[in-house]
Amino acid sequence: MTRETGGKRRGFTLVELLVVIAIIGVLVALLLPAVQAAREAARRMQCTNNLEQLGIALHNFHDSRQSFPAARDELTTSPVTGSGAWTASWTAHILPYIEQQAVYQVYRFDRDWADTSTNAIPNTGPICAKIKVFLCPSAPGQNTRPVNSGRGNMDYAATTEREFPNPFLNAFQASAVSTGDPNYIGVLGHNVLKAVNPGILSPANHRMATITDGTSNTFLVAECAGRNTYWWMGKRQASNTPLGGAGPWANDGGRIQIGGCDPNNVNYPLNTANIAGPRAVNCINKKEIYAFHPSGACVCMADGSVRHVPSNLDLNIAYALLTRDRGETVPVDF
Repeated sequence: MTRETGGKRRGFTLVELLVVIAIIGVLVALLLPAVQAAREAARRMQCTNNLEQLGIALHNFHDSRQSFPAARDELTTSPVTGSGAWTASWTAHILPYIEQQAVYQVYRFDRDWADTSTNAIPNTGPICAKIKVFLCPSAPGQNTRPVNSGRGNMDYAATTEREFPNPFLNAFQASAVSTGDPNYIGVLGHNVLKAVNPGILSPANHRMATITDGTSNTFLVAECAGRNTYWWMGKRQASNTPLGGAGPWANDGGRIQIGGCDPNNVNYPLNTANIAGPRAVNCINKKEIYAFHPSGACVCMADGSVRHVPSNLDLNIAYALLTRDRGETVPVDF
């Protein structure tokens, strides 16, 4: 039998315990932002990689077909012309170049992307494929967005057009974009169906040689993330109506048409029309550049490089980077 020879064992006092808890709390508070920043850096790197893959795919398509795919490709099999024409998006054309040959083989290019008897059979059609390279990891997960008949979503969009007139542009930039282009002023163009039976097409035929502003100074694809939900200034809006059906990757209507957004206009979340504003990045995900990265958005340039544009990017510079042949110059450090 042993005998305790010392005094009573001394435990922690309440004050000491509270001090330890406080120190742990301070350490957690210091470490948590660093952990979150590291996670966001990893997500942004993956987003950059996604855009690089899309840029390579578009370049490979260009090398194969001698032109870029059209952002809006009106089909010669369409029974009508105009806004109701059957269409395909640039995304469907690059499927073989992003290791989606199986989806490409069942996709029908003689039918509209939204045809519910072929391409858009609810939950099983080819456009219901969930394609990882089309989704930014910083954006809300696809399972948090409306089901939309199972259609796969898209967080990247072709930069194709501008809103004009726009009172927030300076005189020089307004003059540069004052003249429209039925085949779009951006790189990924618009194949316009002029007649049916037989179908007569006015193709965009946008090629590297037509990007006279410089491929490193021209947008190709940019983030427009979070669709088919509606986001304004970092807040998800109750209604998805302003976005229409722009969420699916197969929808040619999910294009970027830069006009800017006014972050101080309290009516913006309820706006169903395109109203111009001074902010070009991370204000609204309706036809504008929008990302869930805290400092800006990722864009793929026409030369295939990926840049991070800041949230405070000047609207005039955004317009200049949009156009492929209007003769604007942009600063190197935009």
